[in-house]
Amino acid sequence: MLRKEAFLNGSSNILGINLDGERLLVVYGSPTGIIYERLSAPVPAQVSFSAVLELIMVQADRLLTLTQAQHLPVPDRVSAAISGNLDAETGILGSAVDFPLWKQEPVRSQLSLRFNLPVVIEQKANAGALAEYYFGGGQGVRNLVFIGMTPTLRAGILTNGRLYHNSGGTAGQLGSLRLAGDGPAGLGKPGSLTGFASAAGMLELAFKRCPQHWENDVDLFQIIRDAQNGDPYAQEVFAEAGTQLGRGLAPLVHLLQPELIIIGFPGCLLADIFANPARAALAAATDLAESALPRLIPSPLCARLPELEAIAPAIHRIKTQSAE
Repeated sequence: MLRKEAFLNGSSNILGINLDGERLLVVYGSPTGIIYERLSAPVPAQVSFSAVLELIMVQADRLLTLTQAQHLPVPDRVSAAISGNLDAETGILGSAVDFPLWKQEPVRSQLSLRFNLPVVIEQKANAGALAEYYFGGGQGVRNLVFIGMTPTLRAGILTNGRLYHNSGGTAGQLGSLRLAGDGPAGLGKPGSLTGFASAAGMLELAFKRCPQHWENDVDLFQIIRDAQNGDPYAQEVFAEAGTQLGRGLAPLVHLLQPELIIIGFPGCLLADIFANPARAALAAATDLAESALPRLIPSPLCARLPELEAIAPAIHRIKTQSAE
């Protein structure tokens, strides 16, 4: 268990948590976006909320042992990004497709109780939008949309520098949009935007389109490497996924008219292999002049995104409080 005496002395540093149904990432970082240490661990399938809490505490204890050995100051706050429908006001996670056993779990209050520290928590796509706003492609942009791709496809919406929240934390579920009567599902419904363009959906799409091309145990990152290395089958899969993403973004663009749309991890690893088809499909689906379209870019943070998502909620709180 995490030693409570470790928190007797305050600091400006942050213990960050990024959690979904596949992986727990814990980091030690600063308000300037520097990550000093990180640890990750797989999350068992069909796991309860209490079991995940224990996993968080074990990993946090290991992480702080490393930072204390380097004589780094102990953190004075906890920051968390979590998948699912998180009510930002109450800190309660109502539900999550990747945590099917979780129902109305008091995530923020339980983390605060365990760590005896203030906790700031955000839904993962919102945390991605904040990470880009402060450290990535969204710097200096007041109105942007961040596209999270795991576990489902989800939008984090920043308008005039403020995150959009709704009661219950169900906003941003763009991946629920049905684009076809059938197709890959990912952790959504067959033929949905999540099915075509989320991380899990793109892996499923690859096996649907090219069932004999890859071994059954191949992961999405290998298929991404294949596309980067010129494999036409892999490139065709990601071109289709990008095209479907562009089509799915059209209603959001008409509604919000954002300045910028940022593609999150792991789609950002594909750069223009994925982004160019998305841009072309968005232009065709909206029928807007090029000057009226938002810029659509892969995240320049890309592989650093998960780490920065973990600490971005606390950084946003620090900066907004200091501005008041």
